[in-house]
Amino acid sequence: MKPSQASIYREIERLLEFTIPMAERFPKSLPYMELGGRLILDLKESMDFVVLAFQAENRLERLECINAVVMRMTSVKTTFRLLNRVRRDTISRGQYAQVLDMLNSIADQAGKWLRKTKFLIAEEGKPAKAAVPKISNGEPKQLNIFDEKDLSR
Repeated sequence: MKPSQASIYREIERLLEFTIPMAERFPKSLPYMELGGRLILDLKESMDFVVLAFQAENRLERLECINAVVMRMTSVKTTFRLLNRVRRDTISRGQYAQVLDMLNSIADQAGKWLRKTKFLIAEEGKPAKAAVPKISNGEPKQLNIFDEKDLSR
């Protein structure tokens, strides 16, 4: 599947199309112009990270890209929430409801993608047969994060 055919990509693209005209109507003071520009930039970067996630060679790279999408979309959601709270004339209730619907759809898709990728990474990392080391009195030894790694560097 091409990244531009993925539903999460199309949903972010739709949110960007919805946001651009809205950002043009923000007050012309510097803070609002900055917020509008940052909002659009976060959405563009989210789309870029979706493309990078689809093109990632391994699952860890994909996981990093998905985490970046989640981070950017959290920033977008926070910005819209702030705009709704601070100046109600910048975004109407109906627009805010539409934005939240799109953000919830994106969050659901990103969350599923993130969980699936984490599951696949965990499945790759599982040893075929887990050996539990024994200590001298015959009880199993508690494993820690360093047991499976070579620390001889």
